Amino acid sequence: MENLNTQMDDQLKNRVAELNRANDENRDGRLDAADLKAQLNRIEAQLELQDQQNRGIIANQRKRMVLSVVLCVIILAALAFFSWRMNEAYVNVMDACNRVNDLADTVQTSLDTLDQAQLDSMMQDLPEITAQLKKVDVDALNKVLTELPALMDTVNSLQTQVKNISNWFSSLGSVFGR
Repeated sequence: MENLNTQMDDQLKNRVAELNRANDENRDGRLDAADLKAQLNRIEAQLELQDQQNRGIIANQRKRMVLSVVLCVIILAALAFFSWRMNEAYVNVMDACNRVNDLADTVQTSLDTLDQAQLDSMMQDLPEITAQLKKVDVDALNKVLTELPALMDTVNSLQTQVKNISNWFSSLGSVFGR
């Protein structure tokens, strides 16, 4: 039994010696304040390194979060813009459909009021009218249409002058007619 106790004491001493050797920072064979100071410095360096890594991770997470928020805002703005444009296009399409329906109603009403004989007559004259329209010089027609307002102004001016002359002769006739 004593042999067993001696063996266990030896194992314990060996284990303590191993731990002391592992903790012996300056390799002097004993655990002292210098060893503890060296271990403390190593632990502080590890903590400082880990603190820097954690700060870097937090900074990257902040950047990613800000970037995510900015991207979400941009995507929402783009969706809002496209939604607005689609709504505007929908309103325009519906407005155009309403106008087409109004025109169709007007045409249908006009067709309903026509006498069938008149409609048949118009349909028979349509090829002749189309042939005559094909003969029209489009450039000359455009020129006439662009000069038409000036011509109408001249005609109005001439009508005013004729009225003035007519009024002058009327007043002259009334003076001499007395």
